[in-house]
Amino acid sequence: MTKTSKQVLDSALKYKWELWLKRNFYAFMMSLLTGSASKQAFKKIGLNGWELKSFVFTEGHWYWSDEIFDAVVPTLKDWLKVHQVNEISDSLEIFYKKSRIQIINLCQDKNIPLKKKLLILDNIFHKTGSYIWSAHMLEHVLWNEMKIKTAKYILTDIDKYIGDAAYPDKKNSLELMEDEMRSGVDLKIIRKKYSWMRARDGFSRPYSLQELAEHKANLKKHKIHIYPEIPKPLISIYREARELVYLRTRRTDVFYELIFLSRPILKEAAKKYGISFQNLKYYQFSDLISGKPKKYSSNMSCIDYEGKVCMMDGNIFASKNINEDVSEIKGMTAQLGCVKGIAKVVLSVKEVSKVQKGDILVTYMTSPDFLQAMKKASAFVTNEGGLTCHAAIIARELKTPCIIGTKIATKVIKDGDLIEVDANHGIVKILKR
Repeated sequence: MTKTSKQVLDSALKYKWELWLKRNFYAFMMSLLTGSASKQAFKKIGLNGWELKSFVFTEGHWYWSDEIFDAVVPTLKDWLKVHQVNEISDSLEIFYKKSRIQIINLCQDKNIPLKKKLLILDNIFHKTGSYIWSAHMLEHVLWNEMKIKTAKYILTDIDKYIGDAAYPDKKNSLELMEDEMRSGVDLKIIRKKYSWMRARDGFSRPYSLQELAEHKANLKKHKIHIYPEIPKPLISIYREARELVYLRTRRTDVFYELIFLSRPILKEAAKKYGISFQNLKYYQFSDLISGKPKKYSSNMSCIDYEGKVCMMDGNIFASKNINEDVSEIKGMTAQLGCVKGIAKVVLSVKEVSKVQKGDILVTYMTSPDFLQAMKKASAFVTNEGGLTCHAAIIARELKTPCIIGTKIATKVIKDGDLIEVDANHGIVKILKR
């Protein structure tokens, strides 16, 4: 470990960190996010003064620090006094359109050296990373404020009210794809336009025509979301919340689509260094540019402190033992209801096909490529998520009982367990193993 890496690690570990999110990211994806939360990075997308001082990712998990996120609150509150969230969404859309054309042209131009192409992509990806962090930071400010203000006017089922009232006005990529399916757009055209949605780790294969045909066959009639009545003093904050929920999905959609469009260049780089495209995920993007690729293991760690990076193999924290011999876990209700069923623990999109009608889907978190399994499931249970996460939104659309934010569901519940999801009380019970 270099002196700089040790300084970064030591500086970050002065803070208290707790388990936050599970992601199938390795060195490649993490290297695209390093440096993107610094003041210099945020300035490039017009968010002057914003900064997330540090982040930690180890062995497939993001970690959260209240100290780090609390430090951004004053800056963001001042920003929100004179700005609106849609300014970031609009900026992202302009950036996306420009970057998409730029990447397509880069892939087609045979005269531009590979190193220059990679440098251009590096700049694009890191700007996308800043948009990704902006949503997490805004959530930390807005959701706490929204709960406090809502409690003054809504006396019962506050969580459900927040979820329903904060439902986004704008459609995400999945909804747009389904609209095109309903209107009869050729599936080959849809595949060309949306196949990247299945590759949300950067390296998975895109949708097949058969998968899209099955998706179309299982489509239900589009339902118009019914918003609850919003008291006048809350209209402004819920307008911001709806835009933020949209931004939360849109920012990652842009990230994954731009990476997918860049595959011809990434495959060229992989070929140059004698690496298979799939194994490229174990290498830092910056090393591909410098010409000194170093392979990291699947249990790598990435620590960013003030834009400086430490990338290393192994878990930087002592393993936290979870008592798996429990019969009941708790979480947050996203959609009311109580059902019993067989648990199907889905740890990646490759496993969604094992969910059959009436099963209970248990997973880290859901994304658009889980939708077919979600339509079959009688309930959802997730480790992660807030009241406006993907699982919560789909649960309310489908009226499917849902408990989110359990943190340990995938560790405690096993495939084939008979479980009861009591979303009326936020409790999951294991009835029979």
